[in-house]
Amino acid sequence: MMTASVDIAAWLVSRHGAGTRLTNMSLNRLCFFAQVESLRSTGTTVFDDPIVAWRCGPVCPAVYHAYERYGRTSVPAPVMEAPGLSDGETMIMDMLWKDYGWLSAYDLVRLSCRDGGAWSKAWTQGQGTPITPGLILDSADIAGFDPDRTFAASVKRVERRYRNTLRLLEDS
Repeated sequence: MMTASVDIAAWLVSRHGAGTRLTNMSLNRLCFFAQVESLRSTGTTVFDDPIVAWRCGPVCPAVYHAYERYGRTSVPAPVMEAPGLSDGETMIMDMLWKDYGWLSAYDLVRLSCRDGGAWSKAWTQGQGTPITPGLILDSADIAGFDPDRTFAASVKRVERRYRNTLRLLEDS
């Protein structure tokens, strides 16, 4: 039996939720990018659940409904172990986290909704249009992104150049 999108989301929460702010929105984007990473690396999907185009970007309905009770707040990290994934799935998820886990929610939304991406192509067909593996493979998403052109990278550059700037803003 193949892993479900809710297993991927639960793995992310249990593995990284304590140290990172994972919301329902960011979990849905990370599940989308897990699919992108799996297709890029192996040519196969990491889960079979549908991903659909919603107004705010790509959404796995099963993940959305599993975590909707948290609204816009962080999903608390569970006390249990991460769901068991195969070695191949764990490799995909580790690559996903390395490439996308450090990004802000803003970056995840911006990247998942960019022109030429699978979501933007599906969205032209309307709300609820499936984002299929073929659509992902034939999109800008499969090429990845330039990490230097993210909000998170910009903040890091400011921190390096002006060491106390963010601390000053925090204290104001």
